[in-house]
This record gives sequence, C-alpha cells and structure tokens, in this order.
Amino acid sequence: MTTIIGSRRDADGNSTAFYDVTTQETIVRMMPIVLDEDFIGAGHTAGIPAAGSPVAGYPWVKKIVGAGPPTVSLISNSAGGVLSCALTVTSEKEDAALYFNDSLCFDASKGLVFEARIAAAVLPTTLVEMVFGLQSAWVDGPDNASYYMQFQMAASGLVNMRTKDGVNTVSASSGVTLAAGVNHIFRIDATDPTNVVFSIDGINTSTTGQFAFAATGANAILQAYASVYKASGVGVGTLNIDMIQVSANRQ
Repeated sequence: MTTIIGSRRDADGNSTAFYDVTTQETIVRMMPIVLDEDFIGAGHTAGIPAAGSPVAGYPWVKKIVGAGPPTVSLISNSAGGVLSCALTVTSEKEDAALYFNDSLCFDASKGLVFEARIAAAVLPTTLVEMVFGLQSAWVDGPDNASYYMQFQMAASGLVNMRTKDGVNTVSASSGVTLAAGVNHIFRIDATDPTNVVFSIDGINTSTTGQFAFAATGANAILQAYASVYKASGVGVGTLNIDMIQVSANRQ
C-alpha cells in the first residue's frame, strides 16, 4: 500500500510533523526533542535491562514484580520490531513495566506529544490494568503515580483516558473498545497543556477542555511508560508495543 503523506501544523501554520493519512502514524517529526523507538536491532534482542541497572546508550529498563514471572521482552523475529509486556496466570501481585529507569526528561509544558502503535494481544482480565503514555517515577500500582497522561484499560478492552497533574485527577472513557491483537495508533497531544487531546487512529476521543495538565517545573517532567499490572489474583493481560514516539520543544 502506497503511503500518502499529510502534514500537521502549529497555530502559526508551521509544519510540525508528517504522517500517513491512512494509518495516522507520524512518519517524521520536526521538533527539537524526539524519541522514535521501533524496537529494531540487536540492542533489543540482548534483553531489556532490569530497573536499577540501565545500560549506557539504551533508554529502556523493565520492572518485573512477581515470581510467575511476568515478562518484558522483544517478540522474536517480529516484523517491524515488537516488544511485549505480559503477565502470567500465577495468583500474585505482578507488574511488567517498560520505562526510562525514572530518568524523567520530557517536559509536559513544552509542546509534548506522545504516540504509540499498540495492540492488546491478550485483553486485561479481572483485576488487571494496562497503562501507556507518560508518567512520573515508577510506583507500586500505576494509579499511585504522582503525575501522568495515559491511556488505560482495566479488566476489559475499553480504553480510558486520564491525567493527573498534582491538582486534578481526571479519567474518562474514550468510547473505544479494543479487539484482541489489533494494532491502533494512540496519541496524547499536550501542545496546549490547558487542552490535552487524546486520539485513537486519528480520531479525537477527548473533547475540548476535557483534560488539562497544570503541573509545571520539575513536576511537569515525565518519562515514557507502559505497564501491565495486577495487585493480586490470577488475571492475565499482554500489551504488544510496535513503536513509541515522543516529541517536545526544548524551550
């Protein structure tokens, strides 16, 4: 299929990104700060480093909680490179989290945009929660994080949108329910922090002014984050991540 390119522009008409008009995936970003992660290459197949033991030059670590154990690993020989976060059926607390080892570096007050191509390979069952987007430091239980802008699924394929900025905690349904194993493009656009826009496959799932992110200074600085979590029980869930992109202004 031929890729047809469209452009995204800022309020002044300047191009900020080019995207595939069919899939809505961003192809090129014209921003000073860009993370463009496709999980391609031998650096990923060597295994994701454990939290607390990052590898120089490699941004990601995995947090494994539980003796099952849950896994955060590349799917072998996956087209385009796909990383999987998966729980086991073992009855215990489990977390399979992918993040920046709490090296917070993306400032939500500087035109921050998160985008990911993700599929719920196994939909979250009872007591299981999936989150992906931007968050402050890892903490036991995604809901307990101090700050976040995230998509969330809890015990179903229904996708929720949520923000927590230290003043307000807001959560709402996107109205979109995922089928297992189907990839979608998820986007969180905080170009205007007073109006954070959530979209799935290019369709806005939030309304104007529904979400804002009022944190500033150190509190506004976040990391890319994805997790499949359960506090207890035999629930399962698998999140497959094909790509993650984050962009922001430097000043």
